Amino acid sequence: MKRYSRVFLMMFLLLFSISIFAKATITVSVWSWNVDRYKKLIAEFNKYYPDIEVKLVVNEPEVNSFLTARASAKQALPDVIAESWEPLSYPVSQGWVYPLDEFFKDDPYIKYVPNSVRNAFKYNGKTYALGERLHFECIVLNLDLLKKLNLQVPKYEEWTVDLFKNYARRATTREYSGINQLWEFDTFMAAVLSDHTTFWSFDPEKWEFDLVKGGWIPAIKLQKELKSIPGLVSDDMINQEARNKGELDDYQKKFGKDADAFRESKVLMGFEATYDWSWLRTVPWNFDYYPLPYDQKIGQRFPVHVNYTFVTSTTKYPKEAFLFARFLTYDPRGVVARLKLFESEGEEKGRLIDWFIPATMHPDVINYFEKMKIPNGIKYMLKNLDKTVRVDMWKVVPGWFEVIWDIIFPVNEKIRAGATQPEAVATETQEKANKVIKESWTIFQKKLAEAEKKFPQIRKQIEGK
Repeated sequence: MKRYSRVFLMMFLLLFSISIFAKATITVSVWSWNVDRYKKLIAEFNKYYPDIEVKLVVNEPEVNSFLTARASAKQALPDVIAESWEPLSYPVSQGWVYPLDEFFKDDPYIKYVPNSVRNAFKYNGKTYALGERLHFECIVLNLDLLKKLNLQVPKYEEWTVDLFKNYARRATTREYSGINQLWEFDTFMAAVLSDHTTFWSFDPEKWEFDLVKGGWIPAIKLQKELKSIPGLVSDDMINQEARNKGELDDYQKKFGKDADAFRESKVLMGFEATYDWSWLRTVPWNFDYYPLPYDQKIGQRFPVHVNYTFVTSTTKYPKEAFLFARFLTYDPRGVVARLKLFESEGEEKGRLIDWFIPATMHPDVINYFEKMKIPNGIKYMLKNLDKTVRVDMWKVVPGWFEVIWDIIFPVNEKIRAGATQPEAVATETQEKANKVIKESWTIFQKKLAEAEKKFPQIRKQIEGK
């Protein structure tokens, strides 16, 4: 009997020691084109957390449909979704997302995440995702053409609407144009020409559109003013109907039959974003990114998109999953490691092939970013993240696409065509938009309440309590 007791004791001690030293294994879903990068990042992560094993799965064709397919097939969800730019409201409403606030206590790095990023993915005061990277809406300034036109290189902090308009006009000649295109320029400027509204003049504090007193009307007026100057907007001169008839349109008459005026350095500015880098880096002239021009009465406001990372509610190892999510997003050790990975992919003609804008202002990250071969204007904006205003509201506002494309966009098109004035339709359009937003929010709140109610039950089942 004693011999059996010793055997059982030895087996118990063996199993206990295995449980102590066993690695926690988490799965992380990534895009197919990023698998190699993440393998390298995992190796960096394991230098600090050797007891966490990270396995990769590919989320295709997109994150939300991937999660839906998994849930429908009763397959386990990944522990971490590494990168998404789709509506977060959907997986949150399904109860698939783990609120992360419990991990922020005594976190040494969270204080370096600016509020505009830290509060970007909150519902009912709970943080459902972390900012993974940023993208700015910008003005690309052709520095070579600027010099040729005898215009001074402006300081970032002096890049006002008045100066922007002045440069656009002075660059518009028989040979050159002021800017390449203004598609959605007014919708983004609605976040700059107001102290309380964002993209499409949405007020995130009141959770409603403010077309009457927000940035919508002044932004539309600015765009109309720019477009009213002949030749200022180069792409406005393109007439596909004339080209289809074999005729030269005004663009071809000015720049040449097969011209690409922007690439050929015949346009001073481009309304582009940092996500356009893959082709912008190939232009044969020197340029810099500038913030969208600001109103001096309001101050600088940088329109920013925030891609995100989240932990799923069904993870067996929430702490370990969070540590990887943090390493990826705002842990300076992980962020710098990611920047080095991008940097290692090389450069062409003195420009990095690829890079990303971190979502943290940690000194180690800022200092490393400062040394990278990317436009100085991006470095300036990163150092001033406290001036950002979020514009990718579709990621968090239920009903967003329905309101924009079914209600506000058609009205904007009528205004652009000169069929009406913004002041005449602002109130009616605002009321219609907010009715749909409120209805969508009510539906979402019910689903969110149900998800929050089920979350403790899910955790008890997973943790075996």
